[in-house]
Amino acid sequence: MSDHIPDTPNTPTDASSPETVDQSRRKLAGGAIGATAILTLASRPVLAGVCESPSAAFSGNMSQHGTPITCSGLSPGYWKEKPNKWPVSYDPGSCSNQCNQVENWSAGTLFHPLFSGDNFIAYVDGGRMAVLTSLSMMQVMQMSNGNNPWDLSDPDNLGAHIVAALLNAAAGLTPVLSESDVTNMWREWESQGYFEPVAGVKWKSKEIVDYIKSTFH
Repeated sequence: MSDHIPDTPNTPTDASSPETVDQSRRKLAGGAIGATAILTLASRPVLAGVCESPSAAFSGNMSQHGTPITCSGLSPGYWKEKPNKWPVSYDPGSCSNQCNQVENWSAGTLFHPLFSGDNFIAYVDGGRMAVLTSLSMMQVMQMSNGNNPWDLSDPDNLGAHIVAALLNAAAGLTPVLSESDVTNMWREWESQGYFEPVAGVKWKSKEIVDYIKSTFH
């Protein structure tokens, strides 16, 4: 009589150990967090009155610790209509008549060299025999993109918004942005074609304008 060795059923081994499953879940969670972090500024809601630095705005982290920082920045439209409200460190200039026309404004704080580059330089005071001169900060806000006597362009009205951001900073309306922060933002965009709120993230003119608008009241 031969010895009979009973068949042993082939029970599949569970390859997914608790440790492996846990690591997989962590990877999935990490991927979800990363996807959230790369949301663009324009695609997420902005909390009215609550503002952030450019790097925090990019991260999308809306959590607040302690008292939230609030901004009450004002738009280019406000600063155009209220030259008597400008911070004393900047001069809006004066206009003769029809003050909504850029060419009717004169004097005032010049855009350059306060801001780098030569984006808003033209024969402001007359014909081609005149000297090339920077537009004033008020003139930059008054001009429309491509619709001005000098055919100067202002992509996404970035110039107008960067001036408003500077006035807001000078007036203490945007605690997350200093005046040097604003001029450095422009300098980086003007020299590279983009501004990096964090390393490797490039904001073009539209994204910069969206961010500045998020600091408005």
